[in-house]
Amino acid sequence: MGLKMENVYTSKGIKSLKINLMQEKASDLTSEQQTSVSFSSQGDTLQGLIITPKGSGPFPVLIITHGAGEFKENYVEMAEFLAAQGIASLALDMHGHGESGGKSYHISIKDWVADIIAAVDFIGSRPELDKNSIGAFGLSSGGTAVLEAALVEPRIKSLVTLDATVMNTLPLSISLMFKGLSFLGGIKRIFTGNDLTISLVPMLADLKIASDPEINLRLQSDPGKLRAFANFPLPGATEAFIVDTIKRVKDIKIPTLVIWGEDDLLDPITTGQTLHEKLTCTKDIVIVPGNGHAGHLDRNRTTVFQLTVNWLKKHLV
Repeated sequence: MGLKMENVYTSKGIKSLKINLMQEKASDLTSEQQTSVSFSSQGDTLQGLIITPKGSGPFPVLIITHGAGEFKENYVEMAEFLAAQGIASLALDMHGHGESGGKSYHISIKDWVADIIAAVDFIGSRPELDKNSIGAFGLSSGGTAVLEAALVEPRIKSLVTLDATVMNTLPLSISLMFKGLSFLGGIKRIFTGNDLTISLVPMLADLKIASDPEINLRLQSDPGKLRAFANFPLPGATEAFIVDTIKRVKDIKIPTLVIWGEDDLLDPITTGQTLHEKLTCTKDIVIVPGNGHAGHLDRNRTTVFQLTVNWLKKHLV
């Protein structure tokens, strides 16, 4: 596969990785089949992309949930990699994102959990997908959603989270600003039916989303992300930053892998360590050097893909 990983344990016993990586496109490894699909969630239409290995299946399947201001197309390379290893994917546009319905750029974890449950229902109608072997993967707010979904949806058998948002890690001044603007936005919603919309584009220009400078620049200039940051709704997207999922993860029963980018400046490694500590299920944590918050797109994304495959082959397939 062109990928060699050696475990390295830190003084705290947290697994990091020594990586010898030769980038190799998953599409060069095998043929896969891609199908655009849609289904209903809470009265809105969700759009998704099924990518399966070549053949008829049924294949174990991973539900892929993106982060705030993202879309399913960012996960095609990952899904192709999984297909090369015999695992199908259902990559979603979550409520309010991409081609799916819902209020634009709103992030309600309750709605996103409903989207995941609707995806599980939908998988049951697809003969090429194994309804008894369903896992879930989530980045950032998508990680929040899959953790919360695991608490209420027993058909999900395994989790992989990537730099999941599980608690408020904003500096106090910024946290107070968001809470204040969310309060004002709530008042506006009462009288007009619409949220307060602010532009976070100046903030985006200063964010280090990916560790690789070239990839980070591409993310900062992506038209879809720019639209999302230019039209950030409050209180509609408050949960992109402010959640309390960490209080409930102790009740998750299924195997959960926590992956974190060593260079993540949005959610620090300490958040990942706290998440891992609070989990009481079968669990592991791996810190990936050379990756920032968007580890599925960053320089060592193939490491993230392979870690996900390894976990699913052990705890799902």
